[in-house]
Amino acid sequence: MLKKEMELTRENAKKRKEEFKETIKTKQEELKVKIETKREELKVRLEKVKDERKKKVVEKIDQQIDTLNEKMIKHFSSVLEKLEEMLVRISERADKASTERGLDVSLVRSAIDKANTAIASARLAVETQSGKTYTIKVATETTLKADVGKTRQAFGADLAKVKDAVKAAQSAVKDAAVALAQLVIKLKPSLSPSVSPEVSPTPTE
Repeated sequence: MLKKEMELTRENAKKRKEEFKETIKTKQEELKVKIETKREELKVRLEKVKDERKKKVVEKIDQQIDTLNEKMIKHFSSVLEKLEEMLVRISERADKASTERGLDVSLVRSAIDKANTAIASARLAVETQSGKTYTIKVATETTLKADVGKTRQAFGADLAKVKDAVKAAQSAVKDAAVALAQLVIKLKPSLSPSVSPEVSPTPTE
């Protein structure tokens, strides 16, 4: 019975992971068309700018924002995948502690449920961000720097929201690991779960 429950837990986690990957892939495919259109429109808006160097700088920044967004989506997706793997291991250990040793794992299960909810919320935030692109408004040549700054700020604010959601998921998984550790360590210190939920929500350069 326990083995079947563990297999089901892993199967559900695998299914969520595949659905998430498919959603991200679809959104990014759709985004490619939007980005191409956006870049053509930007060229038109930049016609009012006489300085060729400034034009090139703005176009480069526009591309950098899209590239960084894609990079961060991949990073956050990877972090969430690792967090769910940890949560599956925590769940399996909790099942063993309950079935084989008769321990009350209600607090651990509650923490696992909260972590699952946090991971789902973070995935939704990543999915939403994966379909976004940012348009640099070009009012006049003199306001160009400010126009670019506004776009960068909007992108940064959106990215911060996703990062916070991933951090919340990370914290929830850590809470589940701690809840399990506190339970099994009372029984036998050697049974303490060897999980390490410290996953950086930002990529290391």
